[in-house]
Amino acid sequence: MKKLINGIVKHRKIILIIFLILTIVNVLLMLQVNVNYNMRDYLPDDVHSTKSLEVLEESFSFSIPNARVTFPASDIQEALEIKEDLKESIGIEQVLWLDDTVDISIPLELQDSEIVESFFKNGKALFQVTADTENAAEVVNQIYDLDPDIRVAGELVDLANAQNAVQSEMIQITTFVVPLVLIILLITTHAWLEPLIFGISIGVGIILNLGTNIFLGEISFISQAIAAVLQLAVSMDYAIFLLNRFNANRKLGHEPETAMTMAIKRAFSAISSSASTTIFGFLALIFMRFGIGADLGIVMAKGIVFSFISVMVFMPCLILAMYKLVDKTTHRSFLPSFKNLAKIVFRGKAIFILIAALVMVPSFLASRANEFIYGMGGYPEDSRILEDKIEIEDEFGLQQQMSLMVPKGNVTSELELLENIEAKENTISVITYVNTVDQAIPQEVLSDEGLEMLVSDQYTQFIITASIGSEGDEAFSYVEDLRKTTQEIYDEHYLIGESVAMLDMKDTIEQDDKIVNGLAILAIGLVILIAFRSLSLPLILVLVIEIAIWINLSVPYFSGKTLSYIGYLIISTVQLGATVDYAILYTEHYLFHRKNISRKESLIESIKETVSSLLPPALILTISGFILYLISSLAIVSELGLVLGRGAILSFLMVVFVLPGVLYFLDKFVEKTTWGLKLYKSSENNPTSTAPENRGKEA
Repeated sequence: MKKLINGIVKHRKIILIIFLILTIVNVLLMLQVNVNYNMRDYLPDDVHSTKSLEVLEESFSFSIPNARVTFPASDIQEALEIKEDLKESIGIEQVLWLDDTVDISIPLELQDSEIVESFFKNGKALFQVTADTENAAEVVNQIYDLDPDIRVAGELVDLANAQNAVQSEMIQITTFVVPLVLIILLITTHAWLEPLIFGISIGVGIILNLGTNIFLGEISFISQAIAAVLQLAVSMDYAIFLLNRFNANRKLGHEPETAMTMAIKRAFSAISSSASTTIFGFLALIFMRFGIGADLGIVMAKGIVFSFISVMVFMPCLILAMYKLVDKTTHRSFLPSFKNLAKIVFRGKAIFILIAALVMVPSFLASRANEFIYGMGGYPEDSRILEDKIEIEDEFGLQQQMSLMVPKGNVTSELELLENIEAKENTISVITYVNTVDQAIPQEVLSDEGLEMLVSDQYTQFIITASIGSEGDEAFSYVEDLRKTTQEIYDEHYLIGESVAMLDMKDTIEQDDKIVNGLAILAIGLVILIAFRSLSLPLILVLVIEIAIWINLSVPYFSGKTLSYIGYLIISTVQLGATVDYAILYTEHYLFHRKNISRKESLIESIKETVSSLLPPALILTISGFILYLISSLAIVSELGLVLGRGAILSFLMVVFVLPGVLYFLDKFVEKTTWGLKLYKSSENNPTSTAPENRGKEA
């Protein structure tokens, strides 16, 4: 270890050049990283909808529509012409309309009015469109160009919105986050150039992380949208801690190189422990069966590793190259001593613990009772996509299309299944072989064109249109009932559609919840156990942060708002991994002082020493989260930002106001359950106890 540290200090110029080259290379690589915007691609291979999609693609020319498009149309002929225009558009794979469901040579007045009005109503035609999703934004723009009165809604629009938002908003978010972070650092540091050192050091780690994402093949749009901001927010304290140690060593009279060698050695243990808890929090997401969790977990765990390397290897070299300039820009601290805050915490310690105890159980129950959503979420208010969605649903109602595939060859069973599906309350229409083609005509004599959408070598397809949304109780109940009905007639069946995928997503994510959060708690608890060699401290520190998490996730319930289940699950692990460091830092200081002074003095001194260190990372994480919330037009990303920002400040408040009292009252219990810990023995009012200002080198 000593040789490695000496090597970093000795070869600092070479290291700076190497990191400069790596940074340039990774800037170029990060521009080539592929981003996946389709959440359905992250479902496990063994879920029903994934298997069903494979069967559909292998067996039929039909694809599930991913957009609803409305045009003004005065009559059937004009609607058919519009349909042909849509078909000829680049990126459009399939267009379904009324003529694919009923015989339009028969007057519409004689047709089923519900079916007719689901496609043609009040001078407007609604088309079910299947389009290329890789270039969703371009396809949607192309559809809009066909007519100024056109309206588009559906999964294709969700993907287009995600593509536009991630590509345009990342720069905008960074533009807001970086200056605000620099302002926070200017206020909380002692030299005008120190924030620049922090920014460059963590910035290099972020670029290395984003560039190396190319080796993952592709990353999810969620990882792309939040990785840089989240990495900045959760790893800035590593840089702050190292520079503080360097400055402290120089104040003791050490030469810069010696001061840096000592700083790296002293900081390594603390920073590696801090990084480990955060890494384990992210790595817990890898065990999610829903792939977005694993995607974010890998990207962020890798990011923390790069931040750690950048701070421990690159930053010392940068500091030694710039310390003379930094010395010329020193200024007084703008932060107070926090002495009065320490007195408030001590006097109110029992009250703060009582408040936390009273809200703990209701918050836990409320966090579990939220109304969850499982897809992309909503749209920005006053946006065109929201206006289009509302207008289409007001005119034509909710609609979802599904493909149900069953083994072919038994006309009687197909008729029975058709009758059962049509009898369901939310069914609008069903297209299948037995109600489209004359049953007296053998399939063998029909043209391929007449059969390719409905019959394959092995399966018969039922194309179902239902008046349900993409998710929610009504949609999920319809899908579950449809599966049950089919299973009563067929041993084998395949069902696919947006609502089906959402139900599978719901089931998968809810199963993940039982595993991921527990793994994060166990892994982080193990790190704390090893770091402190204590059985009680992992329980105490994790519980303090968990209470903050429960309060955070209970806010949507008490405010009557929905919560993304993906966000709920990610925050449950990320907030723990990212903010348990606050609790660890306070505990380290408290136990250090308790070896020499009383509980009261230790509490007060620890508050005075740690709040100034805890405040910058907590503020950075809070502000970064809130900027994500305010700027991102993606509901799921915006919500993640809000919950993350709120969680950071709640964790900070729990550590500053609740944890000190808990450690104070459990002082003897902690000593008995911590190996090798010997605390200072004295009465709290003993006038001969060693005051911190008088003990000098004793501490």
